Amino acid sequence: MMQTHIENKKRGPDLAYNDAIREGLHQAMGASKDVVVLGQLVDYKSGVFGTTTGLVDAYGAERVQDFPVSEALMSSVALGAALGGLRPVIVHQRVDFMFYSFDSIVNWLSLWYFKSNGKSTVPVVIRAIIGKGWGQGPQHSKSMHSWFAHLPGLKVAMPATAYDAKGLLLESIFGQDPCIILESRSLFS
Repeated sequence: MMQTHIENKKRGPDLAYNDAIREGLHQAMGASKDVVVLGQLVDYKSGVFGTTTGLVDAYGAERVQDFPVSEALMSSVALGAALGGLRPVIVHQRVDFMFYSFDSIVNWLSLWYFKSNGKSTVPVVIRAIIGKGWGQGPQHSKSMHSWFAHLPGLKVAMPATAYDAKGLLLESIFGQDPCIILESRSLFS
């Protein structure tokens, strides 16, 4: 059984959504050195809504890497990393800006298994956050889950509870298919 590397104030049904995601990432990274996390601000002390807090301290900057504002490049790097044997988890803090990476997702990640005639897989997990905060425009409220679900070879999840968020994250990280996990910003608070 995997052990967590963090302490949480709440456990069981009272575990907060962001704590469940952070705990899942810690468990996955502790279980396999091949799990890496990429994204804007993932290495900051506060983490991405608290979901990546402490990862860089526990696993180092090689496995938890801040990424420049280039969504297309981040998704392409994740594809290459997966082909090299890693299990990347990338974080798009805004699903709207993730649209810049559609070529990588639509034409490469989702179809890689078929393009390789079933000989290789790309186990990339994309965490995409939906929802706007105070003072932000309406473009941050899009959710493209139904559109993504129509792409062959791509799994799509929208966890509504902390339990689902952690379980679906771990299943996706250790699965063989690329997966997009859409997380509602309102569930973090």
